[in-house]
Amino acid sequence: MPYNSPIVIKDFSKKYRDLIAVDNLNLEVSKSEVFGFLGPNGAGKTTTIRTMLNFVSPTSGSISIFGLDSVTDDMALKHRIGYLPGDISLYDSMNGNQFLKYLTALGKKTDWGFVQDLSEKLQAPLDRKIGSLSKGNIQKIGLIQAFMHKPDLLILDEPTSGLDPLMKQVFYDMVLQMKVMGKTIFISSHDLTEVQKLCDRAAFIREGKLIAIEEIKNSFDMNLRRYTITFESEPNQYLFTQIEGVTEAITDGNQITVTIRGNVSHLIEELSKLAPTDLYEQETTLEDLFMKYY
Repeated sequence: MPYNSPIVIKDFSKKYRDLIAVDNLNLEVSKSEVFGFLGPNGAGKTTTIRTMLNFVSPTSGSISIFGLDSVTDDMALKHRIGYLPGDISLYDSMNGNQFLKYLTALGKKTDWGFVQDLSEKLQAPLDRKIGSLSKGNIQKIGLIQAFMHKPDLLILDEPTSGLDPLMKQVFYDMVLQMKVMGKTIFISSHDLTEVQKLCDRAAFIREGKLIAIEEIKNSFDMNLRRYTITFESEPNQYLFTQIEGVTEAITDGNQITVTIRGNVSHLIEELSKLAPTDLYEQETTLEDLFMKYY
């Protein structure tokens, strides 16, 4: 029986004695959706993921995956899930090929042609002992083991940790390929570019509570930018605070740093009248975006 919502989390809470790790979380993830699960450290992201996989049990509420209960049906579900933990730890004495064959012997239905394709794209050194590899190369093997059986659901916790920009783009292509195949992807990440490139929607969680669920792709509201603009003389700070979309404007001599959310056309229109001498776009992070909610 097909399910339009492969993940349904209902009234889920997890407590450790007096500590509430997750508090009454409710969300649904649609089929073939790339769903972001975002929040600062300690927000409850990893606890939720570990409960989805039945590594820990919910204190109350339920998590349903493909219509099956995450606790009572966990063995049946694990064959349909690919998982990459945020704190990945592999067998140092094995090489990559040995490790993937070991997982296959445990029950994964591996597509070895697909593994070969992924290893070439990721430039993964599968013939070297894992204990001798860098964090980035270990992460590549972790990605391959999550993808290699083409699971119906991928759960990925900080998937690009340790990867260089070129390999990040390879990962983005891998995710979009799985989406085209009808797979569902659940991603926890701190990388704003990653979230904007991949996710259809994202949930924001803080201190165990769901703050918001937002559309990501084609959403101007999620488009957070910060520019440092230089002029020949000190700019009028008040003028910039009146521009639509500008949430902050800070002057420093003949420079002004402007934070803008949404459509940048109004800022560009105003700059065309003011003749700036230089314009620099700063990198923005998910922490910047979290300020909207926190």
